[in-house]
Amino acid sequence: MLKNALKMAFGTMTSRVLGQLRESLLAYYFDKRVTDAWAAAFRLPNMFRRLLGEGSLSVSFIPVFVEAQQDNHLRAQNLVNSVYSLLLLILGCLSAFGILYPQPLLNMVLDASYLADTEKYLMTLRMTKIMFGFVFFISSYAFMMGILNALGQFALPAMAPTFWNLCMIISTVLPQRYFEHTGDQLAWGVLIGGAVQAAILIPALVKSGFLPRLTMNFRNPDFLRVLRNMAPGLLGMGLLQFTTIINLRFSSSLQEGTISYINYVDRLIELPLSLISVSLGTALLPALSGFVARNEKKKLSQTARHYLEFNFLLTAAAAIGLYVLAHPVVKLLFGRGRFLDSDVFMTAEILRTYCWIMVFSSGVRVLTPAYYAVKNTWFPALVSCACLGVHILVAPQLMAVYQVHGLMLSTIISASLNLSLLLLFFKLLVGDFEYLHFFKNVVGYSLLALTAGVGASIFFVIQPRLPEGFWFLLPNLVLSIVCGIALFVVAGYVFRVTAVSEVLNKVLRRLKRR
Repeated sequence: MLKNALKMAFGTMTSRVLGQLRESLLAYYFDKRVTDAWAAAFRLPNMFRRLLGEGSLSVSFIPVFVEAQQDNHLRAQNLVNSVYSLLLLILGCLSAFGILYPQPLLNMVLDASYLADTEKYLMTLRMTKIMFGFVFFISSYAFMMGILNALGQFALPAMAPTFWNLCMIISTVLPQRYFEHTGDQLAWGVLIGGAVQAAILIPALVKSGFLPRLTMNFRNPDFLRVLRNMAPGLLGMGLLQFTTIINLRFSSSLQEGTISYINYVDRLIELPLSLISVSLGTALLPALSGFVARNEKKKLSQTARHYLEFNFLLTAAAAIGLYVLAHPVVKLLFGRGRFLDSDVFMTAEILRTYCWIMVFSSGVRVLTPAYYAVKNTWFPALVSCACLGVHILVAPQLMAVYQVHGLMLSTIISASLNLSLLLLFFKLLVGDFEYLHFFKNVVGYSLLALTAGVGASIFFVIQPRLPEGFWFLLPNLVLSIVCGIALFVVAGYVFRVTAVSEVLNKVLRRLKRR
């Protein structure tokens, strides 16, 4: 399973690096009004993508599909046909509504002060109409990715988003004279990129023998099980995605540029987060579902705990590294063109506040598949509901004192509560969990993660001795990151931390083979 996670991580890393280049170009070529409008417009189709594509449908579908596929091919194919036919119907209606009538949706998710800026609102409205078809393509991609992951194919689905980012990069640098309105090229890049990303998986799906076919048979027993499992999961994922919409409404009430700052910070955090927890979580669900299908509950619990610890170690080190190097990282990636020094400072400070979300949200992404594997989708939904309520109550209070930092702190509090509740009830609802062993490792891993920050701090020793400029900042930052990683790995190996030794030994064995 670790091998599958590493395949996912490699493909995801390629996509995220290109995604970061996309965001850097966005900040360089467009001012904050355009990037605010684009980020706000993209939030709605992106929310539905996570809800319908990567959310409850995938996690409800995969365990049942694994079980059906282990029985016989025809049963699994019938399930694929029924689920995708329903998805196609939902996506067609949703996309049409979003393209034709986006105003009610935008009025709900944007603050009155944002709506009062007519020029900015009309720009956001126009971009939303163009981009909403993205929901159709990207949700289809996510469903096809779920099938391929369940069949043990991880590399291609992980690489496919690379093509979306390439389309976005091309659209970002296209001359404005080709488009009637400023920013339209960004919206068209989203739509075309989504279509390309979905199309990339079709040959692999044909080869596997599971290309979906339209059907009106919705009485399939496996299909009905997916729907039953999906209902609470849809509620839970809906509440989780509603948090991002709540954050959009809150942030749209703050000064211009705040939406863009948060978007850039999200992208920076998503890079290590996707390499670690998303890759692990995606690889975990088929593996854990297999344990359940074979009635190996003990292996399920051991595997979930092991990878939760592994996830904590890596995300804690990444968060500490980002906290230490926040300002030089933001300066290097965004500090040019229309992105001013004041923008660099604001973005870096938000990053230092929000980087800790990685530890908690990544833990949720790793633990949740264990609940779904045992067909329990209602408890994560209940927890998400409680945490959303806490966030809605706490965020305005903290924002009144700390502005955007208060919004970030409230999101962290909500995510930490989510992880705590999933951990607390794991033993009761999923299987045995060695809490004492887990928390003992967490304390040790926290100390080990600090070494990454200590190693990265060499940046501030070297930088005062260097001239200003990108080509002096870049090698110093790379050297500091390498020092942080090296000290972290050496300390883990010296103190015989299993998670570090396991990955290091796999890498060394691979190098020896070559």
